[in-house]
Amino acid sequence: MYNMKRMTTLLATALFAAALPTLSVYAQEELTGMVQQSRNYAGLQALIEKLEEEEGISIDMQVIPDDQFDNLLQMKVNSGEAPDLIVYQFPQLYSQVDPEANFLALDDCDWQSRVLAPELSEYNGHSYGFVFEASNGFQAMVYNKTVFEENSIKVPTTTDELYAAADALKEAGVTPFILAADNWIPQIWMTSGFMRAIGVEAEVQDMTKKVLSNQAKFSDYPILGDVVDEYLSFFEKGWFNDDYLTLDYDSALERLASGEAAMFMGATEIFSAIKTLFPDTDLGMFNPAFKYDNGDVIAVLPTSVGIAVNKDTENFETIQKVFNLWSTPEYCDLYFETKPGDPNFEGVNGQRDQMDETVQQIYADYIDAGKTVTEFDQSFNDVQPLFSSTLWQYFLEAPYKGNMTGAEVMDRFQEDIDKYQTENQVEGWN
Repeated sequence: MYNMKRMTTLLATALFAAALPTLSVYAQEELTGMVQQSRNYAGLQALIEKLEEEEGISIDMQVIPDDQFDNLLQMKVNSGEAPDLIVYQFPQLYSQVDPEANFLALDDCDWQSRVLAPELSEYNGHSYGFVFEASNGFQAMVYNKTVFEENSIKVPTTTDELYAAADALKEAGVTPFILAADNWIPQIWMTSGFMRAIGVEAEVQDMTKKVLSNQAKFSDYPILGDVVDEYLSFFEKGWFNDDYLTLDYDSALERLASGEAAMFMGATEIFSAIKTLFPDTDLGMFNPAFKYDNGDVIAVLPTSVGIAVNKDTENFETIQKVFNLWSTPEYCDLYFETKPGDPNFEGVNGQRDQMDETVQQIYADYIDAGKTVTEFDQSFNDVQPLFSSTLWQYFLEAPYKGNMTGAEVMDRFQEDIDKYQTENQVEGWN
């Protein structure tokens, strides 16, 4: 009886001791994060689940509606209550939050040696983000294939065909182009359009360099105003939804998916987001032809979803371990299983052959063929902090004010740039 009791006690003690390391890992390795609802991809969730299952590291990821995220992010950062990890678009995050003051530099991390596009996370020579993709692809028109088929509309290849399709859809009671009040949505028309209007990447870079060094003004490139004017003309023709000033991003995607709207000027990232939220919706993409186009090109996005690390985190060693794992094919391949794209890490499979055939066709016709220009926002990244508070707001204001031309919009933004560059003592303004 004594021996049986002693053996039972020893066995219980041994089992408890064996369990201690596991309990310790789970208790110590816990992280917090925040992510926009539209960027809470299934692939990101797969990484988080695998991490907890195999490594005992849990991430409490708060999912925030897109229209609330920026304000909440600012509030949390300013109050010192930001989570360990912030998931956002890079380098656009740097227009919302000063990385040098609020994020940890990640230059010396082991996984950096496998990064293919380090410029996406760089700010003043330092990296402040773990970025999943080398590029978010391109900007083009997302369309509901079912709506096109039901209304006997073929994918337009010319401006006249695009306009005719919009008129036919409007006549059928379908919103031709859906627009949301989130100010980064309308600007997609222009950030793509401005550079398509210039048309040649070398000339895009030349214009960018001259404007940002005060050697030229936007007024020297009147075609940019024409891009805004064409966008404004769509309101006059009734091709946009009337509630564009109040409709949020998620609701806009829902209308496209339901067939209430037919087209959304977006990017491959948005295409993937809609397919994730509404997997049964039959969507495609095409490169629309606009009056201002200078040649047959498409705007590419040297941007990507990534993760910044709160400077005040007490869990940096755990975060380093997470990023080292997530940069490997074993983990990172999961990110692209439901969101095919161009990986930012060597050896990772981006699953491009799993993309919708219309998306693959654009890659073949434009990206692989080199018929591309860099979008305006990325080209003018030096003045990125101005976009959400000035230019993007003008794109929302101009339609309802009714008396603002494209040239006037660009003149207003030129004044903003002049003031910003002068205050920052940029060469050419001092």
